[in-house]
Amino acid sequence: MDARIRRNVELALTCGASPAVVVAVALLSAAPSTVQEAVTFVRRHGAELAACKAGSLTELASLEPELARDTEPGRVIASARDHDIRGRRLFADLVGKRSFVQVAALGIDGVELGARDAELLEHLGVNTQLFDVRIWPLNVARRVAASAGLEHGVVAGLATVLNPNMGAPPVGRFMRLLDTLDEGLARGVSIESQLEATIARGERLPGLGRPALGPDERNAQVLELARAYGRDAGPSWNLAKAVDDFFARRKHVRINSAGLQGALMRDMGFSPQGATAFCTLYFLIPVVVQAAFGADGTEKLAGHAPAA
Repeated sequence: MDARIRRNVELALTCGASPAVVVAVALLSAAPSTVQEAVTFVRRHGAELAACKAGSLTELASLEPELARDTEPGRVIASARDHDIRGRRLFADLVGKRSFVQVAALGIDGVELGARDAELLEHLGVNTQLFDVRIWPLNVARRVAASAGLEHGVVAGLATVLNPNMGAPPVGRFMRLLDTLDEGLARGVSIESQLEATIARGERLPGLGRPALGPDERNAQVLELARAYGRDAGPSWNLAKAVDDFFARRKHVRINSAGLQGALMRDMGFSPQGATAFCTLYFLIPVVVQAAFGADGTEKLAGHAPAA
């Protein structure tokens, strides 16, 4: 078994992960491209996995040289009894002075959000809080948690929701589409010509349509919030409107909330990868809700009086 995979497995064991999660860590590290490859991996390395032991946290927590970066997103500063996040001190500069959303944007993508943009992203996060168990990844979280507990339900639900077609990934993928359109415009190729070419190639574009549930009911809230916070006239927003107009005419398909979110975050300075990572925070909450509900039952989650 690859040494990198073994280190991850040993660290998971050292942290006290359950057997199912340990095997999941091994498979996620190996990244098989098919279910058959995943089954083959477990069969081939099952004995090695079973023989892995917990190790030294200090040794296992160190990164391989090829993974290290000159500038890390954060580190503990023992001498100052503080933590560094992208060049800011957590206790000295951020606690009580920046919101959770601002610190998340800074840590994830190095984006310095103003208070109004942070407030807008917070409202947009509320707009994504859909808890209906008929949303498929939430169904997985509930079912797994009901039989195997909260931790397994969260892992299973989050792993299911992070896919190219739903949740956070379409946000970043739509931003990459806007990047491509901008590059084409710089070469003198119109938006219409570029989008017609994607149709001719049979490409499925992110941020458009919603096959299972129809038009995205969240769009109206996103549009209203964008206007209220003065984010409805940026270059990415206008480019997204052009994409929406084209597909409404050409295919009777409208942009969805992931596309609108991507346009807003691109105008705020997020990268596609950073926006995807940030929006994962939104989708973690519904997964946790269903996992907790499945693990504990309705009676325990009925609510409690606030502490005095």
